[in-house]
Amino acid sequence: SSGINAEWPLRPGYLDCSYEYNRLRHGCSGGYPDDCYIYSAEYGGRLASTSDYPYRAVDGECHFGAVPDSMISHKISDVVYVPRGEAANIEALSTGSLSVAFQVTDFFFQYESGIMKDTTCKPRPNHAVSAV
Repeated sequence: SSGINAEWPLRPGYLDCSYEYNRLRHGCSGGYPDDCYIYSAEYGGRLASTSDYPYRAVDGECHFGAVPDSMISHKISDVVYVPRGEAANIEALSTGSLSVAFQVTDFFFQYESGIMKDTTCKPRPNHAVSAV
């Protein structure tokens, strides 16, 4: 949900309600950002506000339909997958935020400045963020 998070804070409803779409089914312990987009698109592009669906730091039951829809100016209607590569990411970023996933390794915690090149990474992302 990180592309959404660039404009909207973390949506707890995703943790409770997107299990049907979550390939990992880990709730608070992980999942893929596109699962959240797919979930929202399937349910009319809706998104609950944090005040209506507060974060509780535990996996819970879905109450998404019982809270107001806070997506007023925009609706999530689809997922767009960006091809791999720097040029494609730069092009996608020119129109808005982008969900990106990468692997955080021990080397990551040694980062101080500049461009980091971690040669210990494996192709198994374990962290998702918004690129803006």
